[in-house]
Amino acid sequence: MTNHYPQGPDGTWKTGQRVPFDGTWADQYGVVSFHERGATFPPCIDRKGECAFRFLIEAVAAA
Repeated sequence: MTNHYPQGPDGTWKTGQRVPFDGTWADQYGVVSFHERGATFPPCIDRKGECAFRFLIEAVAAA
């Protein structure tokens, strides 16, 4: 269970926030990437210095 909340618009997770769940995430431009729980969301991929707002596409089930 996570105790932090999305800080981006419309419930998205913002660059710099900790990843709450392992899974596949997409940013506001449709770029899809995999992130592991506890890592930090990076800025937009291929858009230097721009903040990304990500939403979960598919969570990975815990083993």
